[in-house]
Amino acid sequence: MAAPIHANLLINDSQLGDSLNQAVHQGRREDFGLLLAMLSEDARDLPRIDQPAAGLSEPDWRAHFALPEPTPPLFAEAVDEARATGLSRLAGELQQDSLRLLLAMRGEPLKPARSELPAEVTANLHPRTLARMQGQLTAHLPEQPERLLEVLESVHATA
Repeated sequence: MAAPIHANLLINDSQLGDSLNQAVHQGRREDFGLLLAMLSEDARDLPRIDQPAAGLSEPDWRAHFALPEPTPPLFAEAVDEARATGLSRLAGELQQDSLRLLLAMRGEPLKPARSELPAEVTANLHPRTLARMQGQLTAHLPEQPERLLEVLESVHATA
């Protein structure tokens, strides 16, 4: 069974122990830079200090004033599929004013579905981000951070 992705990545500088401090005091700029580069940049990986207060949330002003959803919507809905044929017909008939009015009332969605991302985007994602999007990553801290330190120390010993 493959190890979870978060077991091999650094999240917090406390996982490094005193390696970061030793690199500074011994003048090993390369090791210091490498250790900092290996830390996760995602704020969601850091432990929460305070929990949000329950029930003290911002009122939903959009529902209070019965306002429509902001345009353009991010993801396509069932309404958008039926609406696309009407918009295509208006564009084909060169009824630009009607087309602009309908698009101003509700813009075209930016993505066809919530789960679909183009391959050009997913190919450039960080492994933690990709695992989080696929639902394979939980918000737990790494289980085996000492493995990475052992590798770094063995690399430094051979250098």
